Amino acid sequence: MRPVPSGTTVTRRFEPTARDTAAAVGNVGVDVVATVALILRIEATCGELMAPWLATGEASVGIRVVVDHTGPAVAGRPVRVHACVTGVDGRKVKFAVRLEQDGREVMTGEHVRAVVDLERFLRSDAGSGGAAAKPSADARVNASTVSPPGPPVTFFFDVHSPWSYLASTLIGPLAGRHGASIVWRPIHLANLMERIGGMRPLEQSRARVAWYEQDIVDRMAHHGLPYEPHPDYPLRPSRALRACVYAAERGCADAFVRVVMRGYWFENKDISDVAVLQELADAVGLGPRPLTEIVVDPDYKLAVAANTDDAIASGVFGVPSFLFDGKLYFGSDRMDLLDAALRGWTG
Repeated sequence: MRPVPSGTTVTRRFEPTARDTAAAVGNVGVDVVATVALILRIEATCGELMAPWLATGEASVGIRVVVDHTGPAVAGRPVRVHACVTGVDGRKVKFAVRLEQDGREVMTGEHVRAVVDLERFLRSDAGSGGAAAKPSADARVNASTVSPPGPPVTFFFDVHSPWSYLASTLIGPLAGRHGASIVWRPIHLANLMERIGGMRPLEQSRARVAWYEQDIVDRMAHHGLPYEPHPDYPLRPSRALRACVYAAERGCADAFVRVVMRGYWFENKDISDVAVLQELADAVGLGPRPLTEIVVDPDYKLAVAANTDDAIASGVFGVPSFLFDGKLYFGSDRMDLLDAALRGWTG
């Protein structure tokens, strides 16, 4: 198992059916989604997040579930499952989880998974292998053990932005300190700016442009971040953005976005080249689909456009931007305010 970075997040969507209701499992007349059905989705989502980090022959198994079922969910409407890695202890990985339907929380809590050697685990004597081989021993539902995490942090970014490069290195540790999940939303900044008539820093006065360019260098140095813009800047970001959507789906956004950003803003990598993107994807275990498929898949093109639409609807006017608990935070230099908001969140 390769170490799973704290702050790694994934969001998955599923649409419960009548088979998922409490009534379907014997609680007559209670036509809302059963607790156990939601827990199964938590397991599936967290297991999927861990998959890219596992070695050949390994699997992850759930060993602990502690949740509050805070509101009813109904069949026929999508439920979103947010999971964020909050800690790694050897071969055990802890997640903060939160489920929402129609923007309303329905479940929140904690899940722990352990990495096992699958062949050994499946043998009849697997129960003698210790805690990691006994996934059900500590599994329980408890309405008071865990303090619910806050709402997820939505991170709007474009690989085309050096400030997004900086923010992409900071948001994971920041959210991880508070057990918050991250929703990674790549957007097409140029399209957003065109639609809202936004300010383009490099089209301002000569004095302001000179200050702006020096400020970027100073900020990167302040954070110890290597910075050497690509000699052919600007490169077309569309393919990289679509790949970032796929990475978010696969629970690999944190790692993939950071290697793409570093490649573009320091290593002079051509992020418009699919072969280069595939090399970066391979470096962080992003798969199984090749990026040659992803970058031409209309669903991922539409996903970037939808993210951009949602950003505009949310009042975003530039990147990086963060939404938390209904409030917009703009710029890597405002992340201290986001940090304070997460620290002070009380629900």
